[in-house]
Amino acid sequence: MTEAGIARTQEDIHRESMERALSLTKGIIPYLEEETLSFQEQVRRFRAGQVDEQTFMPFRLKQGVYGQRQPIGQMFRAKIPGGILTPEGLEALGTVAEKFAPLKKGHLTTRENMQFHGLPLEDCAEAMRIIGEASLTTREACGNTVRNVVGSPTAGVCPDELFDPTPYLAAYVRFGVRHPLTQNFPRKFKTSFTGCANHDTVATLIHDLSFVAQVREENGSPRLGFRVFVGGATSIMPRLAKPLYDFVPVEDYLRVSQAVWTVFHKADTLRKNRMMARIKVLIEKIGIDAFRQRVEEELNATGPIDPTPLMGLDVVYQELPPQPPLAGRNGQEPPEEFLEWRRTNTLAQKQPGYYVVWVKVPLGDIAARQFPMLAGIVRRYTGGKAIVTQEQNLALRWVPEAYLLAVWEALKQIDLAEPGANTVSDVVACPGTDSCKLGITSSMGLGRAVREALASSNGLMEDALVQQVRIKISGCPNGCAQHHVANIGLQGGAMKGPSGEQVPAYEVFLGGQYGRGDVLDTRFGQRLPGIKVPAKRAPELVREVVAFYKEHRQEGEEFNRFVDRLGVAPFQSLAAKYRDVAPLGRDSLDLYVDWSKSVLFKVERGEGECAV
Repeated sequence: MTEAGIARTQEDIHRESMERALSLTKGIIPYLEEETLSFQEQVRRFRAGQVDEQTFMPFRLKQGVYGQRQPIGQMFRAKIPGGILTPEGLEALGTVAEKFAPLKKGHLTTRENMQFHGLPLEDCAEAMRIIGEASLTTREACGNTVRNVVGSPTAGVCPDELFDPTPYLAAYVRFGVRHPLTQNFPRKFKTSFTGCANHDTVATLIHDLSFVAQVREENGSPRLGFRVFVGGATSIMPRLAKPLYDFVPVEDYLRVSQAVWTVFHKADTLRKNRMMARIKVLIEKIGIDAFRQRVEEELNATGPIDPTPLMGLDVVYQELPPQPPLAGRNGQEPPEEFLEWRRTNTLAQKQPGYYVVWVKVPLGDIAARQFPMLAGIVRRYTGGKAIVTQEQNLALRWVPEAYLLAVWEALKQIDLAEPGANTVSDVVACPGTDSCKLGITSSMGLGRAVREALASSNGLMEDALVQQVRIKISGCPNGCAQHHVANIGLQGGAMKGPSGEQVPAYEVFLGGQYGRGDVLDTRFGQRLPGIKVPAKRAPELVREVVAFYKEHRQEGEEFNRFVDRLGVAPFQSLAAKYRDVAPLGRDSLDLYVDWSKSVLFKVERGEGECAV
């Protein structure tokens, strides 16, 4: 089917997509084989010179295939709504990693996707088929569409949850994918759902549209709904989302979503400059009250949209807890290593006797060999699902307490039993110059170096308050690692040496946060003004900042309160010790070469495709 044909029948395609969704039992987004066939045909025509790059690129992006720094390969992004992965999904992703990814690995993202880098363009259709058979898809994982919708990894099991929003997340995803309105937004559109008003695990206020569970008493009965936020984003103009409505009943939230999409879609002024075309820019320009008025006008022009038919995903979002073993290990004391892992990597569910296990995935990379073994662990010891988290980890739920030791042993066999999930050692990093066209620095390389620097600090990471510090590293200002909301955030850039040569460097942000208390407690970190630190010295600086905090804090004082009390001046002084660079020479050469690289650093940015 040609792009013109798709455009002419978009409403029919959307209707068919929703109808197929009603019969799904293993996934949320219907896989349409004709889209894979269409992609295959368009690749053939593109290679034959019958379709130009300007036409082919938006088509490719809508199918989740993204250009990367290396021109011979593509970034292939699997969309995982709510982060929900079945064992079959894990196995399919492992097959893609093994068959097509040159580095034999997949990468978990902060938007709960799975990315593979370096895939030949001609192999992408087959990869689509493989994951499609496991009820996964790449559809609208890229492009100016509704991107992957993130959910809480503890949805349904969190003790603080008002209600499980997963069925509503699923209905939103199904309603939005292939929708005529969502195929050509001014820019990308990001959404989140959480059931916890006072325990934010999805960074609610940095999304374009967010839904936070609320329950109201009406006529003596509880009524479910959402508090709705709109206009959040990071990048070069970071903004926290603003409240749009304090309460939208669940039966009306899709209608509100469509109204917001329509206002965004109609904002033609945003299309004049794709680099400044996010919904946050529109709200900044006209104000939240005027934006709300436009939404109200759209609501007045539309009838009800019942989400109920699209919520029938019992097999996807309901998990079957395994039966606990009948006997333990004959009273044997578990190893100390396991006890430390249990302390940092498990969470008691609201269901007595069951636990969430956090699988710490260093920098989000999963090797091809680990996927099928993870699938086996999920089948044997959990409720049947693994959930991708915004911290680039996996959450295994419904693990009986008596199985925790066995899960640890199984994870240890595949090198995924590292303790310290969601602690200071659990560094988050975007791909940076390893693959991204827009990357300036090797954020993944720095992430590994920061982890090593902290691990070599005697006793530093054992401190309970230090463990609460979160570190996030982005390879450019776009902030895909969400460094703006980290306690310590690093943003890649460049500086010049005394003779004008370029040096890979980072700006430093301190005091950001999300996930601590109410969603409104989210805040952006403060940038240390006038400071750039060479990339090769950044691990030393991070270690010194953490040690400075440990040494000088007051009793029980958390990192952000420490930063607030002292201000940024002391940290500027610390950073100033690391910023000076000697002229390029034998003794200083290392500073002019980025982490994991072997040539002199030079800023090389291609044309990003997020704004296509």
